[in-house]
Parts: sequence; C-alpha cells; structure tokens
Amino acid sequence: MTTTDFITTAFTVYSSVMSLPDIALNKGYVCNLNPLCKCGYHSVLLTAYTEDNVGKRFFSCGSSEVDISKKCNFFMWFGDVELIGWAKQLVLHVRTSCVEYESKLMAASIEVETQRETLKSMSEELGKTRVELDLLLKEKRQSVEFIRSEMTKLSRGMYDVWNVITGKRMEI
Repeated sequence: MTTTDFITTAFTVYSSVMSLPDIALNKGYVCNLNPLCKCGYHSVLLTAYTEDNVGKRFFSCGSSEVDISKKCNFFMWFGDVELIGWAKQLVLHVRTSCVEYESKLMAASIEVETQRETLKSMSEELGKTRVELDLLLKEKRQSVEFIRSEMTKLSRGMYDVWNVITGKRMEI
C-alpha cells in the first residue's frame, strides 16, 4: 500500500467528520494520519478553490494551526480527483453560499451582541430609575403624612374656634 493509498483510505474514515460547510469554508482538518510537513507537524487537509483546481484536496503546513511564524511551504495533493463541469460549479456555488451565510451569521451575531449590550444598559437604567422613583415615592408619602398631620391640627383649631364662637361643643 502506497502512502497516497493509505492517506486516501484514512481520509475515507475521517471525512465523515467534516461537514460540507467546513469543506466549503476551507477549514483545515488536522488528523494524526495526515503526513508530517517539514516543520514536523501533521499537515492540514484543505480544499483548493482556484479556477484550475476547484474542489481538489491538498495537504498544507500544519504549524499554522499552532504557530503561524513557523509555517513552512509544505504542499502535497491528496488523491487524483478533479472536478469538472457541473460538479465544479456546484462546489463553487456551495463555497460562495457558505461564505455568504457565514458573513450573515457573523453580522447577526454582532447585532445580537449589540442588542444584548443595549438591553443590559437599559436594564441598568431601569434599575436606577426604579431606585429614584422609590425615593421620590417615599418623599411624597412623607409629604402626605406631614400635610395630613397639619390638616388635623388645623381642623382641631377650627373646631376650637367654632366652640368658642358658638358656645357649643363640637366633637371631631
């Protein structure tokens, strides 16, 4: 069994782990079965999207997954599969769609985070407003009690004046 046959067999085993969007977005897949690059890391399996090589899989330096500064120029084609015609167009379409959806998802995520921050800010403002309203309500209740107390004193004074003027005793 040649190295390419072994890698092809290994890829068949773990390719089911990768979803079509992962492949279309060219997210590399590192596996202990991938060949070692010149840096000594396991290479990354990627998909080409150039006009001449649409859909062809290849291995590239795996150190970029760990430390981009150590990246070597390792490159090795994976298998002999070449897409033509409608298959090539389908791969390009899926890639374009995935990139568009990932962009929309990112924009939606940013919008959700913005809304979350706005909601948090509004919640904090609402809490401050509630504290202010509670203090204002307390002050108003104290004012009402004071006014009630003063009105009671005035009422008693008016009854006393009535009693003096009329000579009759009026009860409160």
